[in-house]
Amino acid sequence: MKKHNILAGLFLLLSLTTFGQDLAGRKIINGSLSANIISGSGQTITAFGGSLLYGKIKNDNTYWAYGGSINVLSNIEESPNMVMVGPAIERGKFVKIIDKLYLAPYIGGSVKGVFGDINGFNVNAYASPLRFMYHITNQFMVSAGFGSASLQFNRLERTTVVNLNGSLTNNTNFGVFYTFK
Repeated sequence: MKKHNILAGLFLLLSLTTFGQDLAGRKIINGSLSANIISGSGQTITAFGGSLLYGKIKNDNTYWAYGGSINVLSNIEESPNMVMVGPAIERGKFVKIIDKLYLAPYIGGSVKGVFGDINGFNVNAYASPLRFMYHITNQFMVSAGFGSASLQFNRLERTTVVNLNGSLTNNTNFGVFYTFK
């Protein structure tokens, strides 16, 4: 009985301190950065990437975000060195769980030209059904995702590479969203 009273008191306190966030009409900026450095056997390979997307949340709490994506691959000792750059798009939805906590699944992708020692193109698609977002302030939301699926298609010179990746437990990510009116 004592546990039920404590839980009821915590729930009441939580409900009194939370406030509603009206997401409809807010603009969002979403970005990502990545860095991989692999060194061994007299070789050092570095890969850097990033994307920046901008969108607006509609009345049904969905959004389309548009922007660009870039990746740079450098092998200091030998080829290939290349840059991949192109447009990116993302579609997402915010499903309110409690006042400031949302389930926010999304799907997106990019098409990039590949330039440098090797030329070609890259197509990337991704989805994450289990991303949770918490509105910590009026402008900032933090996100945590669990699991994802991705598909990459690369056509580099005369070589075609297809990579399909799916994970439910081994791919955890954290991020920050900036929203404004």
